Amino acid sequence: MKVLIMPCGIGWGHVSRCIAIARELEAEGIEVFFASYGSGYEILESQHEYPTQKLPDIKFYGEGEFDIKYTVKKSINAPYIFLKSIYNESKIIKKIKPDIIIADSHYSVPITAKMLGIPCIMITNELTLNFSEIYPDERTIKYLESGLIRFFQYMCKLCRVVMVPDVPGSTEVPAKLKDMVVHTGPFLKNNQQKMVNKDALRRELGFKNSERIVLVTVGGSNFGIELLELICEASSMIECDRLIIVTGPQIKADFIQESHKIIKKEFLNNMMEWMKISDVIVSLAGHTTIMEIMSLGIPNIIIPIENHSEQIKNTINFQKYGISIIENIKNLGPNKIAEDINCLLNDQEIKNRTEIVKEKFSRYNGTENALKIIFEHAK
Repeated sequence: MKVLIMPCGIGWGHVSRCIAIARELEAEGIEVFFASYGSGYEILESQHEYPTQKLPDIKFYGEGEFDIKYTVKKSINAPYIFLKSIYNESKIIKKIKPDIIIADSHYSVPITAKMLGIPCIMITNELTLNFSEIYPDERTIKYLESGLIRFFQYMCKLCRVVMVPDVPGSTEVPAKLKDMVVHTGPFLKNNQQKMVNKDALRRELGFKNSERIVLVTVGGSNFGIELLELICEASSMIECDRLIIVTGPQIKADFIQESHKIIKKEFLNNMMEWMKISDVIVSLAGHTTIMEIMSLGIPNIIIPIENHSEQIKNTINFQKYGISIIENIKNLGPNKIAEDINCLLNDQEIKNRTEIVKEKFSRYNGTENALKIIFEHAK
């Protein structure tokens, strides 16, 4: 049996959760292939773990924030890119001849799969949009949002099933899709219940059990540079022994000066292990990253990309668990981010709540549930 996985290549969250599924499939003797673009393709290619094909790039624009209006303006050739994507996807599919295709938030794939008669499964954590709430006075944005929602729903209807890698009740499901949406639980590279304990992991990675460790990660896009610069300015005020900064492959981070306290990493293949050894995590609001943080029960500061509708919804959804501080990058200075981190390092009440959160997310084995669905729908 062959499975072709085609994730969105913006950032590394989509690719990361797809690798979690791929490893489980491989353990069952299934051949797994990937096709992606952007930083997602770069990560897959650099790891040499799976045969990976390159797809045409899709870009979003903004300086430190997601600018939907500028992105639309720059995407005048979107119909051409869409058709080019379908053409390239069809070539790859014909070459690999998969039994089933998994698309992660890559919305040209279902129509390509349908034309070639291959069953397709969609993975997504966003089934609605809220651009019009961010730009309430922009009528054009409202029309664009309405059209995109209809497009996304149509593409989802071409799939056998839509898997949402989150706990039930976390995502608003449109009425038209209710019969085909399954909340599987998170897709994690590591089963948190089977991971070695924090102290053992620290020794394995070269840290002392007595050290206070803060991890900062901005995912695989270039939107996190403002947060990284802020953390560097605040580093002397942060009351930790080690400050681990994961920059991602898209950011040139020469401005980060390493020291005994500051450790710079471009990419961590075993990210969940580094998360588990941390006392506090600072992150953008990508869904996969937050799912990893919540599954491990780590106190955290979440900073959504400005005007990024999905990340804003993510922060609202996860704030209710009571182990997160939510901040707007525009309102943050070095003193404030250091104050937030130091607060979490010393807040025993939040630390007590982490066990409750960890228990809630550990009820679900998302990758195991995903495999059952994939085998059920493979031709």
